[in-house]
Amino acid sequence: MILVTGATGLVGSHLLWHLLQEEKRVVALMRYTSSLRAVQAVFASYTNYPELFLSRIDWRVAAVNNPNALEKALDGVTEVFHCAAVVSLGGTSNAISDVNVEGTRLLLDLCLRKSIQRFYFVSSIAACGSYDDQRPIDENAPWTGMDQKSLYAQTKYLSEQEVWKAMRNGLSAAIVNPGVILGFSGVNSGSSLLFHRVRKGLPFYIDGGSGYVGVKDVVTALLRIRKKGITGERYILVSDNSTNKEILSMIARGFGKQPPRIRVGLPLLILAGKMMSVAGKIFGFNPPLNETSARSSAHRAYFSSEKVKNHLHMEFTPVKMVIDETCEIMIKQDR
Repeated sequence: MILVTGATGLVGSHLLWHLLQEEKRVVALMRYTSSLRAVQAVFASYTNYPELFLSRIDWRVAAVNNPNALEKALDGVTEVFHCAAVVSLGGTSNAISDVNVEGTRLLLDLCLRKSIQRFYFVSSIAACGSYDDQRPIDENAPWTGMDQKSLYAQTKYLSEQEVWKAMRNGLSAAIVNPGVILGFSGVNSGSSLLFHRVRKGLPFYIDGGSGYVGVKDVVTALLRIRKKGITGERYILVSDNSTNKEILSMIARGFGKQPPRIRVGLPLLILAGKMMSVAGKIFGFNPPLNETSARSSAHRAYFSSEKVKNHLHMEFTPVKMVIDETCEIMIKQDR
C-alpha cells in the first residue's frame, strides 16, 4: 500500500487523485484538525463523482511528529510520499521545525524500522543553494549562509539532510524540489492565498521573483520517479522563472481584475518585517513577515530544471496556463 502524508494539502490531494487512477486503494494521513473538504473540492475539479474516489482512500489520523500514531499509520504500507510540511516564510515558531525536521526524521526512522520499500520526499527550491556568479541554481549549487535563510528554508534544508542520511542507512528514496507550487487547492492558504487576495483586488507588488511550477507537474514528476524506480536523486521542478509582478498580473487577468501597479520598495518591506517581528514578540504571535523573509520575498532567483527534463523527459506546463486553469476552476466552483 502507498501512504501519502500531507494528503489534505495542495500536492497531497492532487497526488491522491492520480494515484487512485492506478491503485485500488491508497492510505492517506490527516491531522486531528484536518478537514476533507479541500480534497473533495480538488477531486470535484477532475470528476463529477468525487465521492466514488474518496471512498477508496484509507484515512489514518496522525501528526507526523506523533511517534505512536505515526507507527500505527504505517501498518501495511510499502511506499511513502512525504508531502506534509509547514510552509512559512516568516515566523520563529518551533512548530515549523517540529513538523518539517523532527517529523521527517521520525517518519524516516520508522520507515527504516518497518523496511518501507520506497520513500519520496517533497522538498522545496528554498532548500537549494546558490552560485556566486548568479548562474541559474541547479541541484549542485552549494548551500551557504544558513543564518541568512528564512526559517522555512532552513527547515527544508535540514529535513533533506535527514533524507540523505536515511539513504545512507539503506532507505531507497528520491527528492523533488518544486518551485512555488500553483494550482487549485480548495483552501485559502499557502500559494492559494495569492489567488484569493488578488481576486479581491491587490494594487501592490514587490520586486523580486522566483521559480514557479504547476501542482500537476509536481505530481507527474513524482509518479515518473516511482515508475522508473529512481533512487538517490534530487530534482528541481520549475516551469517558469517569473517576477512577483508577472505572477500577480497573470492571476489578476485570470479573474478579470486590474493588475497590480503600485510598487512596494525593499526598505518599506523590511520596515514592515521589523515592525511585525516586534509586535509578534509583544503580543505572542507568529508574524507572517520578518526582516529575513522580507529580503527573501524581494530577492530574484533563477532555477534550472534541465536535470529533470533530461532524466524524466519532463515537459512543464507554462505557468500562465496553470494560473488560467486555476482561476477558471475557482470561478466555476463558486457558482
